[in-house]
Amino acid sequence: MISHSTPPPETDEMPPEMDEMPLSDDVLREILLRVPPLPTQLIRAAAVCRRWRRIAAEPGFQRRYRAHHGEPPLLGFFVNPRGREPLFRATLDAPDRVPPERFSLRLHDDTELGGNWYYHGCRHGRLLLLNWKSGLGCRQILIWDPVSGDLIHLSLPPQLDALKRVFFQATVICAATTAAGDHVHGDNCKSNPFKVVLVGTDRSTAFAFVYSSETGDWGDHAAETPVGNCISLGCRCIQIGDFLYWMLFGYDNNILEFDLVNQSLSVVYVPTHIHEDHDGLYPITLQEGTELGLIVMSRSCMQIWQWMIDFDGLPGWLPLEPIYLDNLLHLSAGECVNPTKVLGFSQDYNELFVASSTRIFMVNLESLQFKELCKMDEFLESPDSRPIYAVYPFASFYDAEWLNLSSAGLARWRAHPFSVAAVDAASTGRPPESGSQLG
Repeated sequence: MISHSTPPPETDEMPPEMDEMPLSDDVLREILLRVPPLPTQLIRAAAVCRRWRRIAAEPGFQRRYRAHHGEPPLLGFFVNPRGREPLFRATLDAPDRVPPERFSLRLHDDTELGGNWYYHGCRHGRLLLLNWKSGLGCRQILIWDPVSGDLIHLSLPPQLDALKRVFFQATVICAATTAAGDHVHGDNCKSNPFKVVLVGTDRSTAFAFVYSSETGDWGDHAAETPVGNCISLGCRCIQIGDFLYWMLFGYDNNILEFDLVNQSLSVVYVPTHIHEDHDGLYPITLQEGTELGLIVMSRSCMQIWQWMIDFDGLPGWLPLEPIYLDNLLHLSAGECVNPTKVLGFSQDYNELFVASSTRIFMVNLESLQFKELCKMDEFLESPDSRPIYAVYPFASFYDAEWLNLSSAGLARWRAHPFSVAAVDAASTGRPPESGSQLG
């Protein structure tokens, strides 16, 4: 006996979309809230149907999404190759790998300043650049949001007119307090007011100036403290609560501390025996960002010291277990010809960026897992070019603007592999550039 299946009756009604399933908006928000904060993940979920996209694009949901995840993803790092435009390199793999051209900053002499722009700080979704010109020194400050593209130009503190031959470093921070523990960096840092801290030294005295975006000026108070025979300040700044730290280099190598609340400077002294014959000194944070640490490099040996207060209330430095990077990173003999360098440190992720003679790695200080990021020769124009000495890790949420893609934009995105480059192409209506990593 042969049975024939009866075809379904013809109807003009389409099958129900997923957004017509019996799932309340509140439950759906809780589901979407747990989507990982990587660049393409939320827009992938938003592309399921119109209802999911509407909820994911709600400003209130986006604020909750950032607050729920707390720390934004580490997208990559910025670097200033000698004599070239600032560059970006991604740390994430495809499809979340951000193409370098997405964070391209074109700053030529059309600013009427001339000179060169150099990164000096990167924190809370913003970067700070200083404009330097030979013989004139620092002449202007630029605050840049790479995701939105917003640029803010700042003039220098008027108090600098009275100072001569001062070497400067600077950083930008979210103005919301961290001491109370009720502020989640990465949630709404970029919508909050910000502060710029400019520190400098004339070899005997350190100075600090603070700019507030709320008042629009540098204030009348300039902090200062004696620092002995200080030749220069390190370019790397770390933040622990309401304190900022820079290395002081000179006859004595110590650490400069700036108190954001009291707007005062002081020196954390480092005994000479800790850094005798060193190949590099780098301040870091330990104990999940709550304690001050110091890396002392000797060839490929990385000795970490922790600043602690003992039971008698006396401060001092405690050595931790050394890390031998040549063994950890499986470096060849040729890569150890020059001392291994520490290029940068991501406080939020406890990731250290280190460089051998030929490669750049990212090393997690807790797990000691590492990842090769790129080759050093990517930043060299010729064999005589100087290698880079610092990178600035960049962490930020990177999906809100994509949720506003038009239906045509979503269609263009689906036509390519689901990647950062494809979404950028969909938002502009242009195909991805040749060479873009689409995964």
